[in-house]
Amino acid sequence: MSFGTDVRQSMAAALLLPLLLLSRQALAAACCLSATSFGVGRLLVWEDFAIGFSLGHARVLGQWDAQGNLHLNPPGYSEGVTRTQLWMIVRLHERVQAQAWAPVLINDRWSNDEHQIVGGLGDVGGAVRVELVSIGALKNLPSLAMTLSGAFPTGKRVEQTSLPLFAGATGLGAYTGSIGLESEYAFLPWFVRLELGLTGYLSFRRSDTGQREQYGPLVQSTLSAGREAFTDRIVIALALHGEWQDRIEFNGTAVPNSRARALSTAVSLSWRANPHWTLLATGSNSVWPSGVGMNRDARVGLDLGVRYGYF
Repeated sequence: MSFGTDVRQSMAAALLLPLLLLSRQALAAACCLSATSFGVGRLLVWEDFAIGFSLGHARVLGQWDAQGNLHLNPPGYSEGVTRTQLWMIVRLHERVQAQAWAPVLINDRWSNDEHQIVGGLGDVGGAVRVELVSIGALKNLPSLAMTLSGAFPTGKRVEQTSLPLFAGATGLGAYTGSIGLESEYAFLPWFVRLELGLTGYLSFRRSDTGQREQYGPLVQSTLSAGREAFTDRIVIALALHGEWQDRIEFNGTAVPNSRARALSTAVSLSWRANPHWTLLATGSNSVWPSGVGMNRDARVGLDLGVRYGYF
């Protein structure tokens, strides 16, 4: 091989190396835009595991009835829910991640001269996420992931609360199983993600009446979009979440007018302070004009969190 050929190959390698590095950085950035935007999220491509803690508070401003009418709280009544959650994600395989979470909730209710503040452990849960198609793996096509999750009835149901204001429900109190699909398309610095989920519940026996109760199946959908800013340290995202639930059953008989639906919006800000630590803030709202919700709370909330990723 001649000296001229060596020089030409060296120059070509020198020119291609920055392009390859940029391509890898772009793929890594694309895969991680939404990883920490909402909820527990997922691992970044270079992480082996991550742990996090969140603290949030929401004020319940009213209730939707079975006809979809919004009733704001009467004068003198106030209610709030404080939620803390510890969670962890572990990589089992390049495309498989396991998640676990344990929430603690505190419910405060105030009515004129009476008040009640009660809390406890919520419904502990876990999930396995399988990445079927990675972001950027197929040119101009979105990613696809599937999640199988479940929760245990470690929380306290509504009928297990007590006087004077029956505060302190911390969970559904039923074994829960869910399947979800998630698809995301990234075009730097933006991303768009669509999530669909179906949840089913096992029946349980109520402690107050002895009847067997079963929640109806729940369908959830979330559309979110966002972008990175300030050299990939900050990700700003917006989300629109909808849920629809079928009727409750008592001893196998459906309860009339017990279907439920809700629509909520959220905005999140995540700041990657360094390669390991990320700070998170999310504001949410489910207060809308009458007709939007049904048999659900109407609330506004703020959640703050911190996340550590190990690699």
